[in-house]
Amino acid sequence: MRTPRVVNLTGVDAGRQVSADRRLHVSTFVCKGGRVAQQVESSGQLASGTGAIPLALGGMLGVGVFVGPAPAAAAAGPWLPFGLLLALLAAACAASASAHQSVAYRGPGPTYACVRARMGLLPSRVGASAYLAGQIAAMAAIARVLGEFLLPAAAPQVAAAAILLVVLSATIGLRIRGGAAWIWLALTVAVLALVVVTCFAIDPVPPMPAGRPLADSAVGITGAAGVLFFAYLGFERLTAPGAEQDRFTWSAMRRGTVTSLIAVTAVLAAVTAALVHQLGWSRLALSPTPIRDVLTAAAASDLAPLVGVGAAVALLPVLLGALESFRSTALALVRDRDLPRALGRTSGAGTPYLLDVTAGVAAVAVALLVEPVAAMAFAACCLLVHSAFANAAARLLLADDRTWPMRAACLGMGVSVVLAMSMPISAMLATLAVVVIGPLVTGGLSRHWS
Repeated sequence: MRTPRVVNLTGVDAGRQVSADRRLHVSTFVCKGGRVAQQVESSGQLASGTGAIPLALGGMLGVGVFVGPAPAAAAAGPWLPFGLLLALLAAACAASASAHQSVAYRGPGPTYACVRARMGLLPSRVGASAYLAGQIAAMAAIARVLGEFLLPAAAPQVAAAAILLVVLSATIGLRIRGGAAWIWLALTVAVLALVVVTCFAIDPVPPMPAGRPLADSAVGITGAAGVLFFAYLGFERLTAPGAEQDRFTWSAMRRGTVTSLIAVTAVLAAVTAALVHQLGWSRLALSPTPIRDVLTAAAASDLAPLVGVGAAVALLPVLLGALESFRSTALALVRDRDLPRALGRTSGAGTPYLLDVTAGVAAVAVALLVEPVAAMAFAACCLLVHSAFANAAARLLLADDRTWPMRAACLGMGVSVVLAMSMPISAMLATLAVVVIGPLVTGGLSRHWS
């Protein structure tokens, strides 16, 4: 990624380009009583990008890594590594697009603002509806997996409690940044490292007959890539921050994004290799909770409670990150009156508590009714649709820029469409319902259709 040019915008909240070498970084946020406070950070801290990597990875190392290899193996079998590379390509294109849009459109929901300004009202509503639905489903999937690790017998109830806890924490202004983000990230890596080392340290048991034929052709590569794309969700916390205090310089953002994408790919490859070594492709494809099942298969069930608690705690910041991502785009819709203005009402901590509670209630409903793998597939399909619109808008934004970011946007749009069309039929039908009903609802609320 090279430093983008300044783009002149006509949108409501089109932001001014800020030089990367500016001496101070100033951000504003609404405080109790409507006062406006300023937070000033030194350019050295922002330019160094010390917090960029945990900001991105804190939202990425989650359910996609803990559960994603199983449905991906069911879709592609031994061809899964190619699906992983294809998912990385889709994520890299989406990250590039959102980064350029964030530079041009400051404030909440930069991708939504860019789609609205460059493509029009209807595409922006379709993309935003898919994004919000995808983040709600992602919260539900994360919470259900958290519940499966912590208390399998009551996973839906634990998931509901975890979502409400995170919503309450977000409402009072909790933000996991800096040293705390590094500590939580270290915990996640430690849990995954323990699983990987255990799998390779113990000889696998002989394979058992599979209950169903395993996919053995390259046809399932795109389906596996669509599922694994979920593992990369969270990069937008770095490339398209909703709050100015999370904005890093362009060079720090670029380094953090590239490092995070490579790190997630490496971790996912290592975890998948460990699972395959111990379970084999057939048993991995049938496992609803591969991390827990692999410990049982490796005769290391004594580690299961430790790994379960560690994984559950590690998933809490990921759940909070999904809520923050939802909030950013939803606030942009509130600003444009596509959602009720009351949802933007802030608490004493300056957070939109009604918006957070609404997202939490919806996520709880999904978590209680939908299995985690199905929720993950639906979330991935919705967010791939959103990625297609984001890349299309980035292509228009960079129309005069004949370098690789513009071409990457074209490639990303095509790849996102292909992967979305490769998801399970149920996920595609649910996504279709969202992109049809969502614009109708937002249009009815705003009473504005063009």
